[in-house]
Amino acid sequence: MKLVLSLLVLFFFSGCDLLQTQAEKEQKIEHEKIAFEKKVRETKDIQLAMLESKKELAKIQKDVEIEKIRSKSKLEKQKILLGRENSELLFEQEQKRYLMLIFGLSVLVSIFFIFYYFKKRHDDKLIAYNDNLKKYFYHKENETRVKIAQELLKTISSGKLDKNQENQLISAFKGEAEAYNKNQIENQSQDIDIQIKE
Repeated sequence: MKLVLSLLVLFFFSGCDLLQTQAEKEQKIEHEKIAFEKKVRETKDIQLAMLESKKELAKIQKDVEIEKIRSKSKLEKQKILLGRENSELLFEQEQKRYLMLIFGLSVLVSIFFIFYYFKKRHDDKLIAYNDNLKKYFYHKENETRVKIAQELLKTISSGKLDKNQENQLISAFKGEAEAYNKNQIENQSQDIDIQIKE
């Protein structure tokens, strides 16, 4: 009995399948096919999207690397420019120092020569003044000696003095003249010594 029931149930279920029409079976297969194709398409779209995103990511990474290289080269260029500016500034400072040193030395040398010139000029004026003073006194002394000689000659020619007085007067005048000449020679030799020392 159990066997009969089992066969009936089995027949009933297989009968349902048998009862389905061919059109329904084809329609079911078509639906399954469409669903499968849709799934394949979705999988392909996902793969394409992943591939595109990978490409985009690679492009972004490439752009980032290029930007890094650009930034690095820009920094290197700025470093070189700053180094060049620093070296130029140092060179200019050294030039200014040397110019100031040369200017200072020039001023010192100029001051020395100006001082030397005015000192020499002053010394020359002093020597000229002393020479003129000596000439003036020498001239005055000569004039005085001439006057004394004239007076001596007048006195001797007047005949008021005896021979002894005349000889004494002439000796005194002669001794004074020799002393004066000796003094003049000494003064001239001293002047020559001073000029040689200068």
